[in-house]
Amino acid sequence: MLSPKDFKSFRKGDRKAFKLIFDTFHKPLIIFATKYVNDADLAEDLVQEIFVKLWEKRKTIENSITIKAFLFTSVKNRALNHFRHLKVVDVHQKEMIQSKSEESFFKNHLIEEETYRLLIQAIHSLPDQTRKVCTLSMNGVKNAQIAEELNLSTSTVKYHKNKAITILRAKLKDHLFLLPLLPFFFDL
Repeated sequence: MLSPKDFKSFRKGDRKAFKLIFDTFHKPLIIFATKYVNDADLAEDLVQEIFVKLWEKRKTIENSITIKAFLFTSVKNRALNHFRHLKVVDVHQKEMIQSKSEESFFKNHLIEEETYRLLIQAIHSLPDQTRKVCTLSMNGVKNAQIAEELNLSTSTVKYHKNKAITILRAKLKDHLFLLPLLPFFFDL
């Protein structure tokens, strides 16, 4: 075990003293962790995490005798936390599968995709300049930037936006749920 001198050195951050602790406990901790998790790679990861934790908390460890208890207790707790985490992930995955297999999820996403398709189809049918202004506006480009990019005045940009809304309202009149959304697509 560590001499009192090595323990003091370890608490001060001496890497040689830490290596002595590592060499003493690494293999026994791997064996101990493997009994919990039945996976050598995972056991190695858990033990590495605990040695990092030991290094970070070295100043709070009271004496060399408590190092062994700290290491083995920490490995046990980390292994148990790993299983708790797996259980939470499993429950979450089951809930996601359940919610996505429900008919409403399917219908909502089908409606969303159909709405998007209808809107894009209507936008593509706009006159060329109006479509360009509409597309840029829907992508968040401001009127001044659109005007500069398309070599138009800002009042012409506003005209094309209003024209787009008018045409889109007429084309989408059979889809009433879309009509209130149109002004939000264009920063009017």
